Amino acid sequence: MDFSAPHQRIGSLCTLALLLEVSATPKPGLVDRLGSGAHTDMDFSTFLASAAAIAPYFSACAQEGLQLRQVDGASLGRIRPLGVSCEKAMFAATGGVNTHKGAIFSLGILACAAGHCCRQGDLSPEAVCAAASVIAAPALEDFSAPAPEGETKGRRLYRSRGVSGIRGEAAEGFPSVRRWALPVLRELSAGDMPENHRHLQALLHLMANVQDTNLLARGGTEGLEYVRATARRALELGGALTPEGMDFLRTLDLEYTRRNLSPGGCADLLAAAIFLHRLPTLFRERSRL
Repeated sequence: MDFSAPHQRIGSLCTLALLLEVSATPKPGLVDRLGSGAHTDMDFSTFLASAAAIAPYFSACAQEGLQLRQVDGASLGRIRPLGVSCEKAMFAATGGVNTHKGAIFSLGILACAAGHCCRQGDLSPEAVCAAASVIAAPALEDFSAPAPEGETKGRRLYRSRGVSGIRGEAAEGFPSVRRWALPVLRELSAGDMPENHRHLQALLHLMANVQDTNLLARGGTEGLEYVRATARRALELGGALTPEGMDFLRTLDLEYTRRNLSPGGCADLLAAAIFLHRLPTLFRERSRL
């Protein structure tokens, strides 16, 4: 197997993004290296097992993208069977626990978009997100289509509140990632701040601004607004960039866990941001070898 092939490198970066996201510590209410947050059915090892099981599918999505002369409404249909198989591999590895369903959707689409953009010679986040938007647009039709496996939390939230969640985020070209997370990663990458702290800081900006459907499902509007307000307070204290901010994050982890609040949608967007931030340099570094 040629691991220098573009689709292999894109797929490996998707897996790395998942590993870096779950490793960022401390993440309030979320699984990290020190605890499970508000999740009683999974831990750090569960996430590692899941990431290992689903890794090959991202390379396959990227390979599909490399074969596309253009992205259009039919592109999603080419990778959807891969997504279904990927979810089955995840559940088999985790004993039925949903660790990465949202990330499989978002990173699968981004991997396909990156494969196509690699063919076009432009792997900037702007180009990849534009391609991802076209690929993901048909996914919004899922909300009006019959649910073969019953109603999901995402469908119920769309019907009751008009919140489109990760489908809408992808169909719009990941605006929350581009507006809130990528600028933080870019700014902090120029300094000597540990990567763990950069990722936490980007996560806080997402938590302070994103309408996270996981939070809405667990805590309703009150829970969502509580997380947004406390994330803004953490940023006022310096977030992951100051000792005071880090202490507050540890306090929030206890409080979110007590309230059963988990900003899982923001965690998926953080993984997407890490992928997009690293993607252009991944290929530039390879060309210098």
